[in-house]
Amino acid sequence: MLSSLSEPAALEQALDALKQAFDCDGVALHARSADGEITPWCARGDWARTPGDLREAIGVPLFRGRERVGALDLLARKGQRWRPEQLSLVRTASGALGAALGARLELDHLRRQPGRDPVTGLADARAFHHRLVEEMGRAEQSGLALAVVTIDLDHFAALNARFGEAAGDHVLTECALVLKLALREGDFVARLGGDEFGVVLPDCDLAPARRLAERLRHALEDHRFPRAGKISVSAGVAASPRDGMDPTELLGAAERALGLAKKAGRHRTAASGPTHTH
Repeated sequence: MLSSLSEPAALEQALDALKQAFDCDGVALHARSADGEITPWCARGDWARTPGDLREAIGVPLFRGRERVGALDLLARKGQRWRPEQLSLVRTASGALGAALGARLELDHLRRQPGRDPVTGLADARAFHHRLVEEMGRAEQSGLALAVVTIDLDHFAALNARFGEAAGDHVLTECALVLKLALREGDFVARLGGDEFGVVLPDCDLAPARRLAERLRHALEDHRFPRAGKISVSAGVAASPRDGMDPTELLGAAERALGLAKKAGRHRTAASGPTHTH
């Protein structure tokens, strides 16, 4: 839904879709700026007001958890009052909008920080390995399982060649947002390099990790990217202690599973060991 700040056309299309869904004259989105102020971001529709214009307007704060990240303003059609079903839809949509906007602002901020990938804002490969070592230590002490998922965008080089590197970077940025929104709070996602992402799943064995990997794959494949449209994704899954007690060994098992998914035709998830792809 929310594209990056560098894609205003995609954001305008998204607001047009909201205007149609809410059946109203205008939609305006405000976002938290770097200094913490809620400032206008983008508006669509007929916001011109004249004397005697009595159209109803409502403002809805957008939160990510307890943190206010923006606001949504809506302008009703002339001669119409807000219907209960419209207000119910607005309340439902505001929760999803707040989560997406908050994740987008977080990633935009983090991409300028050490240990972060400058394109996506996710943790970089070095930070991923550091976190994996920490989580494996905790898993060994607690006796709980730990899983790793590796995700690769199929035919990404061809996408870059067709649409250009800027479009490819935008796909990577949007993938980071989709993954952040789809994962549990304690999960850890990073860009490992190129078009590959890695996810650390604490307290997660192979079967639930494979189900989560499938959910992530479908979330990415269901997302429509500006210019590039739909993409396909492959994923590999491994879990400790089943696939090793060493971080390098566990990540290697997930990488081998990813290779199996690609050899089987891409657009699927594979688990390490004698298991089937999905």
